[in-house]
Amino acid sequence: MTNTFEDFLKYTKSQKEVSLVIAKDDNEFDSFLKKLGDAQFRQAVDTSDLFKHITKASKSFVAVKDTLSKDLYDFAVQYPTGQVEIYDKFNLKSQIITPVYNDVTVVYVLTKAALKKTQESGFRILEIAGITYQS
Repeated sequence: MTNTFEDFLKYTKSQKEVSLVIAKDDNEFDSFLKKLGDAQFRQAVDTSDLFKHITKASKSFVAVKDTLSKDLYDFAVQYPTGQVEIYDKFNLKSQIITPVYNDVTVVYVLTKAALKKTQESGFRILEIAGITYQS
């Protein structure tokens, strides 16, 4: 079991699932985002942005302030399968990507309130996520 957030980040590398960070409130949420930035993680704003990161060695995170979107949930469900397909709303076509898991890290950061809303909307993110950190 990890003791610190930094220890947790070491274990997220090359995981075949999306890792989760659950913040107790907005202040801790902001603190986690800063720590991720300090650790050279790049913020992805949507699934199209994540697609750019998972085909090469990278460390990325998604900040979920309210409810996890269906696109991000679908990404998390498909990511462990070795092939991820999304509909690119910008280019108006479906995209299929094969993740390169070696040296790739994907982390979703949520508050407990956002997690609760996500679960209430039917998205069972805790069941499909990889390792999870909560202080």
